[in-house]
Amino acid sequence: METTQTAIDLFADALRDAANRRQFVRLEYLTDLHEFIKADVLLKNTTTTDGADVLELANGELVPFDHVVSISGQLSPRYPGYGNYSCDC
Repeated sequence: METTQTAIDLFADALRDAANRRQFVRLEYLTDLHEFIKADVLLKNTTTTDGADVLELANGELVPFDHVVSISGQLSPRYPGYGNYSCDC
């Protein structure tokens, strides 16, 4: 029996992989107030909080997977339109 991963599953796997390798990445995400944040961060770990997968950053901040817009230029399939608004300003 074959299992098919969705684009969202593949993106989540990329987040887990980067966190497992404790990579330094450019992370673009939305806060709970829908503020767009772009930061260069060190990923520490992934965890589950209230049933949701979460990235733990080295500074202690927690970012839910579904708030991540992009990681090191890889755009999340949840936010296809945000690629046009991201720049390296």
